[in-house]
Amino acid sequence: MDMVIAAGKSRKNVTAYILIPPDTKEAIDALLHYRDVVGVPRTNMFMFARMHADTPMSGHSELREVVASCPGIQRPQDITSTSLRKYVATVSQVSVLLLLRVLQ
Repeated sequence: MDMVIAAGKSRKNVTAYILIPPDTKEAIDALLHYRDVVGVPRTNMFMFARMHADTPMSGHSELREVVASCPGIQRPQDITSTSLRKYVATVSQVSVLLLLRVLQ
């Protein structure tokens, strides 16, 4: 696996170490290879870059746009980046507990 060292959320002398599995590295390489084709400037240093700009994508704004574009969602106001993060954390904890139970 490859490892990337990135600035932490607060950027105050905090680093985040990210392990990248081989299949994820292939996907990242493909994203980087096709940046020019879709209009991401070479000067944009962000992995999740905005087209035709030197700024990163804003995850919560993008999620809001996707939710708004999906007809028939019953409670779109409940689909937020915070609720998604909490849901992923809960599912991960339950998955680990189930895996530990299976391994016993």
